[in-house]
Amino acid sequence: MADSDSKLEDRAEEDDAANDLEFANEDDAALAPSETAAYSDAVLYSSDWTVETVISQLKNNNIEMNPRFQRRDAWPPRGKGRFIESVILGFPIPQIVLAEKKGARGQFIVLDGKQRLLSLLQFTGNAEGPKNGFRLSGLEVRTDLSGKTFNQLEKDPDRRSDLNAFFNNTIRTVVIRNWPDTNFLHVVFLRLNTGSVKLSPQELRQAMVPGDFTDFIDDTAIASGHIQKLLGRTTPDPRMRDVELLVRYLAFRRFLPTYTGRMKEFLDRTCQSLNADWGKEEASVNEDIAQFDAAVDALIAIFGQANLARKPGSRSFNRAIFDALIFFAADGAIRKAMTDSPQAVLELYAASVADPGFTEAVESDTAGIPHTHDRLSFWGNKLKGALGLNFNVPALEDREDEGVRIAFAGLN
Repeated sequence: MADSDSKLEDRAEEDDAANDLEFANEDDAALAPSETAAYSDAVLYSSDWTVETVISQLKNNNIEMNPRFQRRDAWPPRGKGRFIESVILGFPIPQIVLAEKKGARGQFIVLDGKQRLLSLLQFTGNAEGPKNGFRLSGLEVRTDLSGKTFNQLEKDPDRRSDLNAFFNNTIRTVVIRNWPDTNFLHVVFLRLNTGSVKLSPQELRQAMVPGDFTDFIDDTAIASGHIQKLLGRTTPDPRMRDVELLVRYLAFRRFLPTYTGRMKEFLDRTCQSLNADWGKEEASVNEDIAQFDAAVDALIAIFGQANLARKPGSRSFNRAIFDALIFFAADGAIRKAMTDSPQAVLELYAASVADPGFTEAVESDTAGIPHTHDRLSFWGNKLKGALGLNFNVPALEDREDEGVRIAFAGLN
């Protein structure tokens, strides 16, 4: 591997090791029985696919593993090497879970196992990017294979048995067909990812809701120094939390009155809407992103990068707190007033995170309508008083046919 590639991989590993940023947990409101009635109609079956079969499916693009995901590779080279070693040794491999695409029989999106699949694709030289065709490293048992590439093993007659073992090992593969809606896949996705590494639902959303906006927001997050600074990174976030923050910001800024209390569904609909109307919305979305960048600069200047959207003494980035901060700081007049009076903003923030009402709104049922309204309204009203400005804040509204919703027609 070239020295420059090694340095890039080392830097990515350092980012992952040094960046202990964790998002505060967030659970959507429970689904109504009518919304889960069709769940029993979904068909789930499992079979043992050989590694050779899995690679063939990947090469034929039947399992979606597009270059956009490959740019967010989360595993370091040593982790990939140990995984390949396990395959060659015939160790059991954790299952992968696939969902068949609607209207595309035999084509799948990945709910669980992306990093394992990507490692297989890269090792055999069928991927893109600097890790394609990587050399084996980090081996603990088959140290005789250290530094070897797939191409070298393939050309060495003495390694034929190792290649046979590699291709013939099996991976338990669970396939979901006839899934009723995206809520079902989100439920499955989150149930699968209950371990120490919390995956972002945005990873699933990128596959479920493709389109011009979805591509745009991924590219924007990858190129954004602002979002990387916000998350304390120097590389794109492998969990796509950078993309999720941008989609979340745009959703609240543009579609808040349509929010029903289910964040994952809200963000899905935001992507669907902007994909459908991208020709009309592209310019205004770019302006919104420019306001986001300016707001992040201002908030970091006021709070400091390590303290932004965190409670005192915590390193945990709280998305619910960030909702309120970015919602108002993205307005130019409010932002200027905040940067002109940073001490007043800091004092207001300290009082807010000590207030039981605000604390509950950013820690408990943060996806629900009441607490979503409460944190936006609380911070907005307090900010008006501290800055001496007059602007609109979101308010609760009881709509006859829809129940309680958040009413908001713009800050001005």
